[in-house]
Amino acid sequence: MTVWFVAAGIAIAVAADRPAYAQSAIPPSAPNNAIALVDSAGNVAARPLNESLMLVALSSGVVAPASIRPIYGADGRADSGLATWHSGGSVLFTSIDCTMGAHVYSLPHAGVRAASQVQTPAGIVLYVGAVGATITAAVQSILYDTGCAPVTVRQNGLVPVVATVNLTATYPPPLSFQ
Repeated sequence: MTVWFVAAGIAIAVAADRPAYAQSAIPPSAPNNAIALVDSAGNVAARPLNESLMLVALSSGVVAPASIRPIYGADGRADSGLATWHSGGSVLFTSIDCTMGAHVYSLPHAGVRAASQVQTPAGIVLYVGAVGATITAAVQSILYDTGCAPVTVRQNGLVPVVATVNLTATYPPPLSFQ
């Protein structure tokens, strides 16, 4: 019985030296050594949500999802530990020339902003949608990796674009986790 009380006393003393999280599922701050996606200049580009979806913090305080993909060598195999920004999305515009009234489709990921990445001559651009309910818009053009295509359609499930960032210019590849 004495050994039991001594063990309990040691456990309490050790626990008193560390913050307790029994009542809170989230610690007060993230660890300083959290995994980050780093660009070729050594700057933190994003934090991973999963193996291919990153959360990019924009200067305006907006956090948006961005996709990455492996970099492939001349032999067609993925280079170990290296990635680049992924494109292949689309952005819908209310103007006929993909210049005004940008909208993106809402995403199925809970709590993550709608966003789309498109390859442009200047690099891969991330279009970040607003937070909130989706709307229906009269779309006049759609921007794809291949360029701007005129259309005439009413599309629902959209949110207006509130920010854009050229990922290639801001966070140049190759990217890696550190």
